[in-house]
Amino acid sequence: MSDLTAWLAALLFLTFAAHRLLTTRGGRTDPTQRDTAGFALCAGTAMLLNAPAVSALLDRPAAEILLPYQLNAAAAAFLALIAPGLGPTAPRPALRRRRVHAALLFQLLAVSLFLGAGVTVTDTAVTAAPGRGWVLASYNTLFAGYVCWCLYVMARALLRRTRGMRAGSLRTGFVLATLATATAALWALWTLDDVAANLVRGSQATGEDLVSTTLGMITAVLATAGATATLWSAPVRWWRARRAHRALDPLWSALYAELPEIALAPHHRTPLRQAEFALYRRVIEIRDGSLALRPYHRPEVLVRAAEAVSSLDDREAVFEAAVLAAALEAKRTGQPPVGVPGYPAPTAALETVEDEAAWLARVSRAFTESQVVREVRAGAAAG
Repeated sequence: MSDLTAWLAALLFLTFAAHRLLTTRGGRTDPTQRDTAGFALCAGTAMLLNAPAVSALLDRPAAEILLPYQLNAAAAAFLALIAPGLGPTAPRPALRRRRVHAALLFQLLAVSLFLGAGVTVTDTAVTAAPGRGWVLASYNTLFAGYVCWCLYVMARALLRRTRGMRAGSLRTGFVLATLATATAALWALWTLDDVAANLVRGSQATGEDLVSTTLGMITAVLATAGATATLWSAPVRWWRARRAHRALDPLWSALYAELPEIALAPHHRTPLRQAEFALYRRVIEIRDGSLALRPYHRPEVLVRAAEAVSSLDDREAVFEAAVLAAALEAKRTGQPPVGVPGYPAPTAALETVEDEAAWLARVSRAFTESQVVREVRAGAAAG
């Protein structure tokens, strides 16, 4: 079981690293993306070397025990380098240099401690030289402490970035990445179970146990899912955009019948992957039609519509639908424009295309279903 989880974790990390390296080749992206690839490459290689099937093929000298630990520490160091790039301002080069120097210093101290322990390796245990168990314990403590510090730096940056972020695939990615740092911290702290054995017996078991590989697997899944959230969530966004696009059909069709010039391009069936752009275009066309109808708004119609919707739950959407319906009837029946009176904007915050589409979907539903809209339209048709 531990062999399977180690292989799966390594595969996830290395596949993600390959994807990041392909997207960052040629220097087309910022250092944060290359650091992300470095993290996944180091973590995946460490998990691969720790897989029992791979370990069985090796003679297991001391270097083969040391390398996975140092690769995991290097992966954590890459996280500490990524963290400043998540802030609102550009990371300071001096901070990056300090963290690179700290990573190199850790590698030097860790290797010195491990070699100073004078370990011997068998199929089942790593044993320090007599009287040097405390040196091996110091190595494991230093490893866990450094990795947890890197993870703390990363988690703090993720939490700051996530705070106040709007719901969506990007925020989901940051939340998953934060959870990945939490499980990675548990993974690093699990190393401390060897410290007691180092101090009492001067040894520790080789490889990683089931708990360690399981934590590594969970970390790999969360980290990969978080970093690729905008990719795997794309089909969901496309389907939502397609549904929102269809919800706007009744209102758009009514506007297009009287104002065909609002169409930005010939309309045909849009591929699913272009649904978001099609929704953006439809929102613009409806807003263009609404502006073109403003000269046909009559003050008495605005007053009548405001009175009619005063007791309704969704009165703002019904009011806008009624005003648009009356203006369409005025234009259709050839009534002369009378000016451009304004009417209250919706109180809902319309900051994104999704917000606009959700609002216009309410207006479109009222346009086709509301009895008040039908009555206002009939009054406008009668002049």
